[in-house]
Amino acid sequence: MVYNLLTEKWIPIIRLDGRWERVGICTALREAGRIRQIAASNPMDRVALLRFLLAVLYWCRGNPPGQEEKERVAGDGQFPAEWFDKLEERRECFNLLGEGKRFYQNEAYKQKEPQHTVNYLIHEVPSGTNKWHFRHTMDRVDGLCPACCAMGLIRLPVFATSGGRGMSSSTGKSFGINAKPPLYVVPVGKSLAATLRLSWRTTGLELGTPEWEAPGNKLPQKGEVPLLTGLTWLPRSVWLGDPEEPESVCASCGRKEQLIRRCVFDGKGTSKAEGRLWRDPHVVYGTTSDGKSMSLQTGDALGRTDAAANHWAKTMAGIVKGQGSGVERPIWVVGFSTVQNDKYLEATEWLVSGSGSPQQDQDCAAKLERWQKEGATLARQICPKEKSSSRETPLELRSAVDAIRPEVEARVFAATGDLLAGNDRVWERAASEYRPMMGTIATSLSPGFTTRALQRRNQIADSVPNMTARPEAKPRKPKAKKGGDQ
Repeated sequence: MVYNLLTEKWIPIIRLDGRWERVGICTALREAGRIRQIAASNPMDRVALLRFLLAVLYWCRGNPPGQEEKERVAGDGQFPAEWFDKLEERRECFNLLGEGKRFYQNEAYKQKEPQHTVNYLIHEVPSGTNKWHFRHTMDRVDGLCPACCAMGLIRLPVFATSGGRGMSSSTGKSFGINAKPPLYVVPVGKSLAATLRLSWRTTGLELGTPEWEAPGNKLPQKGEVPLLTGLTWLPRSVWLGDPEEPESVCASCGRKEQLIRRCVFDGKGTSKAEGRLWRDPHVVYGTTSDGKSMSLQTGDALGRTDAAANHWAKTMAGIVKGQGSGVERPIWVVGFSTVQNDKYLEATEWLVSGSGSPQQDQDCAAKLERWQKEGATLARQICPKEKSSSRETPLELRSAVDAIRPEVEARVFAATGDLLAGNDRVWERAASEYRPMMGTIATSLSPGFTTRALQRRNQIADSVPNMTARPEAKPRKPKAKKGGDQ
């Protein structure tokens, strides 16, 4: 069976007129101006497919053309069809199945018996002895259709996590090139072509060779990683088994087809190197306290009771500071986190409207950082005055604040676009979102009708984030030395 990704209908898309369908790589790129967006239900698939199509665009056309041609392409809304003639010339690179070269698969494993479940390719499909919640799958009984197998392979460069030893005793499983999956920040246009153009920028990096052209690519130990090598490097060695009869329901998408149930799935050993430099085009980088560069990453929602509430402001502050030139257009943020060897998985996405000038972004970054600090000290603010000097916040106060913060922060986050472009009044309105819930907490923590109980309730109800500018502290006068002038 031959399954070529150039023409097989496996990429889900929504066209500008609202029609949903599946298309191949050639159609997705040649008709990108008439496609609104990739329409996979999981944001991990959408961002992985977008980065893959961007890599194909670089491979076929190189760096963006000159300004005149660039304006013509933007005006037409379409990429010229002849840009992608290289796809037909190298058609064999995109065969998912068959006897020869296979897409994103290691031919060295061709003769090895596929002993592992193919469900390893899709994070949210449980395998082995993993606990089931809403459903479960049985290894070697349930499987994936060819389209979902292709999707799982394309996820590997973007979302692969480390798991220690490999599936064989001779190899270990390494992280993807970005180590722990970072937050991916993608500028968004009004069509797939516009979105690709926003990420398709002239780069000083060598383009290099993508994984589909040279399977088994190795990362350089020193120096800069070529762009296409970094975008497509696979931290796993895979060889898919053949589809099996009869037709069954795919464990991922639910379509009824001949399914692939087994594969070779192995690690590649460690990929760590001190002298290697990789700057991902969709990752925001910051600097640690010791001067090292690090990527912005999603938080562990299981690590703290209020982690989910605090995460959005921390993330947006990092994005605003990392963008440098200002968030000028809608940005799409996709994150993926896993805890305790995949016992907990979370894929999240945000779409945030642009704010405007770089100066606004600098001011907004300071506001976001202040919002984090105010939220973190909210439980301490409602401590009784006589206990305010104590470092320990009573457990019942912390629990009460943690119970309301996710709900309130979700409402504030929904207005992120206004906050990025707004002034102090917008932030004050955001702080006022806390008042109804703090009033409820006040009634719960201080019942009764005594003067002291009423004062306590008022203190709690008035404890909201303070986003108004505080006056600068006056410098203290130096103390006079004892003994007078000497």
